[in-house]
Amino acid sequence: MSSNNPYGAQWAEGGPQPPMPGRAPSPSQGAGQEPSPYGYPPQTGGTHPQQPGVGSPDTASGGYSFGPFAPDQQQTDWGDATQPGPYGGSGGQYGAAPMPPAPPSKNKAKILIIIGAAALAVILIAVIAVVVATTGRPSADPQGGQGSQQTNQSQSGALQQAARPSDAVAAYLQALAAGDATAALSYAADPAPTGPLLTNEVLAASVKRAPLTGIDVPVVEDQNAKSVSASYTLGSSNVSESFDVVKAGDIWKISRAVKDLDLSVIVDGSLPVKINGMKVSEESVAVLPGSYAFTTGLPYVGYGSKNVVLVKSPYVEADTYQIQSQLTKAGKKAVISATKRSFNKCLQMHSLSPRNCPQKFNSKYSYNKSTITWRQAGGDPFRKPTVNLSGTQARIEVPINLKLSGSCTYHGRSGNCSGNLTGRSIAVVKVTSKPLKVKWL
Repeated sequence: MSSNNPYGAQWAEGGPQPPMPGRAPSPSQGAGQEPSPYGYPPQTGGTHPQQPGVGSPDTASGGYSFGPFAPDQQQTDWGDATQPGPYGGSGGQYGAAPMPPAPPSKNKAKILIIIGAAALAVILIAVIAVVVATTGRPSADPQGGQGSQQTNQSQSGALQQAARPSDAVAAYLQALAAGDATAALSYAADPAPTGPLLTNEVLAASVKRAPLTGIDVPVVEDQNAKSVSASYTLGSSNVSESFDVVKAGDIWKISRAVKDLDLSVIVDGSLPVKINGMKVSEESVAVLPGSYAFTTGLPYVGYGSKNVVLVKSPYVEADTYQIQSQLTKAGKKAVISATKRSFNKCLQMHSLSPRNCPQKFNSKYSYNKSTITWRQAGGDPFRKPTVNLSGTQARIEVPINLKLSGSCTYHGRSGNCSGNLTGRSIAVVKVTSKPLKVKWL
C-alpha cells in the first residue's frame, strides 16, 4: 500500500520503527510490534519500495536528490479527528486522530541546497581543469600511433609546456607556420633573440610567399636528448634538419631559433634596403626561417628578379650575395625617356658646345651663334641604348651622329660653314629623386 506521508518516508517491513516525535509506544503492543507512525496497526504482507528523503544521498546517481516541493508549499488534509479511520474505528485503533509529521526545518533545506550547489561547482571546476590540461600541451601522437608530431596552428604567442624535447621543436615550427614570431621566439633558449625583422608582420609576409607545411617531428621522450630531427616543406623546398635542444627547468627549448643574414655587401648607404617591407641599415640582421624579399621602396630601382632569399633553418647559410641593385623596368624606361628629352633640348641650342649637352665641337671657324643649328644625321640613338646602374645613378650611353651648320667667318672672309660630330656620349641620371636629372659627361 502507498503512504500518505508527503515526504515519501517509508519503513522497511519487519524492522524497528522509530516512534513519532512526542509520542511513546503503547505498552499494550506485543513484542516486535512497533506502533504505526500514523496510529494505524502495523501492516504485514507485501513490500514497498523505499524512496530517499529530501536532501538525502542518491546512491543511484552519486549526488543529492531534492523533492519537487519546498516544505512550506506541501499541504496535507488530515481530516477531522472524529471521522472514522480507514479501518472502521474512530481515529484508528487507539481512538486518536492521526497527527501530521512535523515539517522539516527551512534552514536545514537551505543548507542542503547550498551543499548540493557547492558540490556541483566543484565538479564543474574539475572538468574544466581536465579539459585545459588536455588541450594545453602538444599531442603526443597526433597520427594515432605513428610516433610523430604534426602541427598546423599556433597558440597565439602563448608558451606551451614543452615537457619533451620534441615538444619544443614541434611547437616552434607550428608557430612559424602560423606566422606567430612571438610564439616561435618563446621557444628559444634564453636570452631570446631580438631584431627589427623578428616581428609578426615580417613573418606573415614570409608565410604568404612561402608557407611552411608538412611538419613532421618524431616524438623524443629522452630527458637527456641533445637534438631532435624534423622535416617540413618551406615554399617548394623540402627541408630536413636536426635542432639542438636544451632543458630549462622543466621546459625544453631550442638552442638556436634565428639565422643571421650578412648584409655588408648590400647596405652601403647609397640605396635604402627593405626586407619584407621593414627598413634595415645594419650589416647583419637576425631572421626566423622563411622567405625574405629585398626591396628599396623606390619606384625606379630595386634588387632585381633574384631579390628573394630563402632561410631554410637556423643552421643553413642563406645566399645574400646574389642581391644586387638594378633598375626596374619602369626605372629603365624613365631613364631613357629623361635622357632623350635632354638630348632633343640640346639640339635646339645655338652653340658649338652647349652647357650640359653631348655636343663638344671645336672649330677653326668663327660661327655666328644665332645661326648655329644641329640635327640628327643617323638613326634614333635611343632605340637600343646601353643602360647600367651604379649606386644611385644610372649610366646611359648613346651613339652621336650630328650635323652642324651656320654662318661663319674665317680670316676676314664670311660664308656658310658645316661640320659633323660623331662618337658616343654618356649621360648619368640620379634615380632616387624626382624629376630625374640628366648630366652629360
